[in-house]
Amino acid sequence: IKEGDLVFLKNGDVELRSADDSSTVLGVGAVPWKYVSPKGADTMVTVTFTLDEDDQDNVLIFQGTMDVAGGLDRTLEGEISTGRAEIGARGNGPLKKAGSFKAQFKTTEISCPK
Repeated sequence: IKEGDLVFLKNGDVELRSADDSSTVLGVGAVPWKYVSPKGADTMVTVTFTLDEDDQDNVLIFQGTMDVAGGLDRTLEGEISTGRAEIGARGNGPLKKAGSFKAQFKTTEISCPK
């Protein structure tokens, strides 16, 4: 997976959508995404999520950090590992480092007619 738009849903699901066509889902989460809040005065948070592609046995496990005080320019950066299905996604199985990632946040404005 080279590029796409990550969508973190309120129900814990995550989707990777095509950057060219947002109706095309390239991967979905195997387990709900996790957010670990900052402690004390620290503004760094940890976000963990998975992506599972239909034609793959392993899931991709993403764990990254971001500065929540970064405003609209905040970036989530971290490591990608692979693991066997849901067991690996929960961190309970053998993991193999597969690379790194960087995600830039973007906001979507929704306007309501008056």
